[in-house]
Amino acid sequence: MPFSNLVDKDLLFKILDAIDEGIIFVDEEGRMLYMNKSAEKYRNIKNEERLGTSVVMCHPESIHSKVLEVLENFKKGIVTKRHKIVHANGRYYENIYNVVHDDNGKYIGLVLETRDITEKFMLERELKKMNEELERKVKERTEEIRMAYEQLRRAQEVLMQVEKMTSIGRFVAGLAHEINNPLDGIQNCIRAVLAEPDNKQKLREFLGLALEGLDRIELIVRRLLDYAKPHIFERIDLNINDIIEDALAIAQFRIKDKKIEVEENLSDEELIVVGDFHYLEQVFANIIFNAIDAVNFNGKIEIETFGDDKSVFVKIKDNGCGIPESILNKIFDPFFTTKPNGTGLGLYLSYNVVSSHGGRIEVKSKVGEGSTFTVILPRKILDENKQGENVKYESSYY
Repeated sequence: MPFSNLVDKDLLFKILDAIDEGIIFVDEEGRMLYMNKSAEKYRNIKNEERLGTSVVMCHPESIHSKVLEVLENFKKGIVTKRHKIVHANGRYYENIYNVVHDDNGKYIGLVLETRDITEKFMLERELKKMNEELERKVKERTEEIRMAYEQLRRAQEVLMQVEKMTSIGRFVAGLAHEINNPLDGIQNCIRAVLAEPDNKQKLREFLGLALEGLDRIELIVRRLLDYAKPHIFERIDLNINDIIEDALAIAQFRIKDKKIEVEENLSDEELIVVGDFHYLEQVFANIIFNAIDAVNFNGKIEIETFGDDKSVFVKIKDNGCGIPESILNKIFDPFFTTKPNGTGLGLYLSYNVVSSHGGRIEVKSKVGEGSTFTVILPRKILDENKQGENVKYESSYY
């Protein structure tokens, strides 16, 4: 069909009647001059009944003032594009206004397009309801999670307190045990001396044993005081390999005595930590001495140092007897020891020294195969322009 035929009025009306949206043309006075079939259906009126009457009258009474306001605004050049209405039939509609001007730009009316948005509105309302329900449930779950977290936190605090009291109990029990053993020996020596006061040979022997017991108690008390008092560390830049070499030098006599093979894999890279040389030296010496005690004659100890961007690692591995899994979590407890003459303070003090330097100690062990102690300390990357400078400062241990 030629395009020119579209100017035919009847054909144009048929096209407008085929549109699902209701179309009403309103003149500048607000009178309806045309209404398509969809508009009649939506408003339940006949075209001929309302043509020439005010468009206000084909709207629910509740929004008459709103429609009048829109019409007045259009005359003033204030454009309201759309608003939503609820019709008497219970369905939801949306009015869309489009201004019509003549060839000279004069306002001559408007086209009112009405769309049935009931399904869309109901879906939106249901979606809003679902969102509100979801928000309510999220809020409830969030509150439940917060309460659960608070309960967990309180439980952790109780557990920490229990652990603290348990640790204190083990500490006191260990201290009593360590002191009672030599005290019992001293008492037995005194009783023996009192039983035979004229036996000079036994007198010397028992007094010597009593002195050994007193020396043992003195050592325990000295280590205990060393553990209990606040320590002031001198913190300077240290090369971890230098500390390891000095710790090995301290243990050299015992290493040679047991003919132990020591394999050193020390990093060629400069691994700098900030700390107290002598305390860190004692940490590594303690771990090395433990490894020496654990291995047999002709045993082997491997020492490796390496680092990443943030940490320095020192791994000390032995092929000794290993630590049973049942006691692995106790080895850093004060006075816990499996050695006949051990004080049980060496690893505990080592753990605290490393912790005070911002590090940690990790242990892996298997009975019959050996143990691996890994000391991890914060690494300091030296400025190339400031290498060799040591900034000293003090830090309290406890």
